[in-house]
Amino acid sequence: MDLGGFKLFSMLQSRMDWLGDRQRVLSENVANADTPGYGAKDLKPLTFRSLLSGTAPVAMEATAQGHLPGRPAASRHREAEMRVDGEVAISENAVDLEAELRKVSETSIDYQAMVNIYRKHVDMMRTAIGRGA
Repeated sequence: MDLGGFKLFSMLQSRMDWLGDRQRVLSENVANADTPGYGAKDLKPLTFRSLLSGTAPVAMEATAQGHLPGRPAASRHREAEMRVDGEVAISENAVDLEAELRKVSETSIDYQAMVNIYRKHVDMMRTAIGRGA
């Protein structure tokens, strides 16, 4: 059963892809915690608006000339950016190991939540078509 046609599943998949990419970037930060001159990286946050990209645009109905038209904004979630919010260590890198490990843990918890939501919705679909959960 191909669930890619359902927007909910494609949004969950997109979020899981972003979380997987973030986990990879954060693990590189942890691995390079003692590398001189290494700057910690992170992905730009995934927004609800970016999850909706690719859907049919919904135009606002203007009932008066003073109404402004809505414009969807495009964004990319795989673009990495440098962070400069940490202190520079003796080894001249900006990796705060404690903060990175906290982010790794949060990302793992978020990923598991997305897997659980995905699984629950698949079970509901199976129940709806009569195949049971």
